[in-house]
This record gives sequence, C-alpha cells and structure tokens, in this order.
Amino acid sequence: MIGLLIISHCDLGKELLNAAKLIMGRLEAVEYISITQTTESSEMLKSISEKIKKLDSGQGVLVLTDMFGGTPSNLSLSFLEEKKVEVLTGVNLPMVVAAVQDRERLKLGELGEKAQQAGRKSIALAGKLLESE
Repeated sequence: MIGLLIISHCDLGKELLNAAKLIMGRLEAVEYISITQTTESSEMLKSISEKIKKLDSGQGVLVLTDMFGGTPSNLSLSFLEEKKVEVLTGVNLPMVVAAVQDRERLKLGELGEKAQQAGRKSIALAGKLLESE
C-alpha cells in the first residue's frame, strides 16, 4: 500500500484526514505534519524523513501539500524521488479521498495523477456552474 503524508500550514492536514475518516472509516498508513511559524526547518526535514520511512512499505509515499511555493511544499520537494516519493500540491478533500481509495491497486505516479485529477475536478465556481444550466 502506498503511504500518504499530508504536510500543511497549521492543522489543515490533520483536519483533512479527520474528514476523510468520517467519510471512509478507518485509514491506514496515513500521517500528517503541521507547520507553524515556530517550527524550525531542520526539525521539519527530520520529521518528514522519519514519517516517509515509517509510511513506505515498499510502494512509495504520496506527499500532499497545501500550496505550491509554501514552506510545506518547499521542504517536501527535497524528498522527491522517482517511484519512491511523489509530491502533489494544492491538497483538498476530494484529492485525499481519491488517494486513499486507490492506494493498493495503483503505482505511485498513477495515484498522484488520479488524486490531481480528483482535486481539479472538484473545484467549481457554483454561480457560474448553475448559470450554465
């Protein structure tokens, strides 16, 4: 099973996992890391490394971060490794649910692409969407 690690500002990752658990039930091989203003970069890099090692059962780890260019994303990119660690930015709940659903049957790159598609597909400006009907 591919491990899933959410790295975000404050407790966003924790709450996304709580919401996913509410929808899907018990989740295995998932972790989160919360980054705050008081968190040292060296401490975060160590924590990310430890969580990736813990989550990787041989099929890799998908790291979801909240915003490209932000600290969670920037720190995560140093762990990017083909077929071992993939980083996907812009995490939202549909992305998390999609990633959790298919971790046992897809390869790491495929899972990243599926989660990315689910995240994009779920974004809608309701007024414009309803206007076109």
